[in-house]
Amino acid sequence: MNNYINPNINENKAFDRRCWAEIDLDKLAFNLNSIKRQCPDKEPIMVVKANAYGHSDVICAKEYYRLGERRFAVSNLHEAERLRNITGDGSCFLLVFGYVEESRFEDILRLDLTVSLGSTEFAHRLGRFAEKKGVKIKANIAVDTGMSRVGVRTAEEIEEIMNLKGFEITGIYFHFAAADMPEEEHKRFTLGQYDKFVSLTEKYALPFHCLNSGGIAFYPQLGGEMMRPGLILFGVSANPNTESTLELKQVMTLKSVIDQIKIIPKGTDIGYGRTYTTDREQVIALVPVGYADGYSRKLSNKGIVEVNGVLCPVRGRICMDQMMVDVTAAGAAVGDEVVLFGDRFKETSLDYAAGLIGETITHELICGISARVPRVAVRNGEVVEVVCER
Repeated sequence: MNNYINPNINENKAFDRRCWAEIDLDKLAFNLNSIKRQCPDKEPIMVVKANAYGHSDVICAKEYYRLGERRFAVSNLHEAERLRNITGDGSCFLLVFGYVEESRFEDILRLDLTVSLGSTEFAHRLGRFAEKKGVKIKANIAVDTGMSRVGVRTAEEIEEIMNLKGFEITGIYFHFAAADMPEEEHKRFTLGQYDKFVSLTEKYALPFHCLNSGGIAFYPQLGGEMMRPGLILFGVSANPNTESTLELKQVMTLKSVIDQIKIIPKGTDIGYGRTYTTDREQVIALVPVGYADGYSRKLSNKGIVEVNGVLCPVRGRICMDQMMVDVTAAGAAVGDEVVLFGDRFKETSLDYAAGLIGETITHELICGISARVPRVAVRNGEVVEVVCER
């Protein structure tokens, strides 16, 4: 086993309580168990790309490993190398979905990765490299069945890749375009994607995976030896407006504190651009978090936070590092915690915030939480690890 070390961990568990994201490991385990109950015949490939959807790959991948998971997927080589460091296990299955430039083909071997072959052109280039090295590179073939993103589209292209000598093909897969959408036309399209994939690939009898988060939530009956849970691992629904048997708990709670409190008279403007004017005397709290931390500026005069168990509205424009909140009803004091995203109230949920903004999804909100925000791993209510990327 290689001597890997975990990067960016603050061993003394101290962190800056200006703004932080609590990652609840008990909820992380709950969601994984719920996903396994939903699809008991499929082995999960833990999708931890984009820093585990903003939750910290250091925290989440290490916890999945502790729970016995040995299959992971990421977007690129940088993330793959981090995963090898995090788990400390060079033998874990590690699938890279995305782009690998030719100058880094050596790293595929060094890190013992499984790569995605999504075009015959890339497969030939990488295959020639493997043949020159006298090795076989582990690979999964990506098939485009209607999303028009990565993947080969024809039986002839699949056959062409299968005949290349530089690969050990260990699996084949595709990605649903609309599995999270309940309308009948999308259901027909989703099942059509699956049928097309089966017709193109069944002759090879390769292990396959197709169920992404939407597929797991709404099409668990479909086949495949493996599945690819992503967003749902972190307790965010594939579609909050569609009923599913999959029970989830939101893993992240984004928090800050009250820095100052002011009594603001009626008729007073608040914030840049004077976009809010008080309609009565209000108690306004200054909260030291802003769009540079990932709390979207589009939540200005829309966002709702929790203080002392009371829902409190954002007032005025959200600044880069600060925001103002009406805490008149909260009995607030300097130093009180502010829950920006949490699961106690619908109004502080990630889904609700995404709906307030419009034209966005929860993926974008959580992936947008800044690297300067510490991720704080909590188990049984106790801090067990702090990861600071700054």
